[in-house]
Amino acid sequence: MSVQVGRERAVTSDNAGAFQTDVGVPGTYTAVIRGDAVVERETSVNAPGGDVRLSLIPSVFDLTAFDQLARSTNERLQRWTTQPSLVVIASVMQFLDGIEDGYPAGDQKMTDLEVSRMITHLSEGLSLWTGGTYKDFASTITEHPAAGTAVSVKRPGKIVVGRYDGIVSTTGVIGYGTWLDQADGSVIGGAIFVDRSFDQDDARRRLLRIHELGHALGYQHVTSRPSVMNPMIGPEPTDFDEAAGMIAFQRPPGNRAPDRDPEPTSRIASRSSPGWARPVP
Repeated sequence: MSVQVGRERAVTSDNAGAFQTDVGVPGTYTAVIRGDAVVERETSVNAPGGDVRLSLIPSVFDLTAFDQLARSTNERLQRWTTQPSLVVIASVMQFLDGIEDGYPAGDQKMTDLEVSRMITHLSEGLSLWTGGTYKDFASTITEHPAAGTAVSVKRPGKIVVGRYDGIVSTTGVIGYGTWLDQADGSVIGGAIFVDRSFDQDDARRRLLRIHELGHALGYQHVTSRPSVMNPMIGPEPTDFDEAAGMIAFQRPPGNRAPDRDPEPTSRIASRSSPGWARPVP
């Protein structure tokens, strides 16, 4: 592979991918890596310094599907940069179309076993979608709001999940996910809405939970190949899903196609404050 750091002459790596190059003055330099078997990578490195490890994408990897999954919003990568906490609302809430937040809790509650299984499925999804960066949530809290209480589910720093009566009858879908992101692509909040009947009775609830968690982490639908993030519930997590989560979390928010990291001083100014995305089924 060819590696060029700053304006220095490009050097060739050895068979193991190792390389060495010299820079004249300490600082932050653009590094470009090219090779027949990899997607061209553009990133920044601090030099001189110790060993630097750079993640590369194999040229056979499906970038079209990856862009759909992780780089469709503003055409740049968006993801969490901190380990999210999980809040499970054990009281079933009423889904009301047009409400931004503050869903009324009902009398029905999830059992302890149902809550435990939901946490297990979401933890599986967290490990999948973060490439093993986060195998568990930073903390897990279960809340049991009293009937009639208006429950806020949009909480920065947390992913809030709950069952809702009326999602299917109101919207025709079985679940939603939404996320709170900043202008640079960092995701800092998420919420998961699952239909009470489906999540309680259908054996595919695990796939629904992993899918909607993907949305709460900032991911979108994949339409070009099989994925647990396909618009219609169906396949188990695929090899592509596993690789995509790993690749996403080896790159900073703001990474653009084909594999170009944002400059250290760049800022994406689509808006000045964090905003919640429109819920995605």
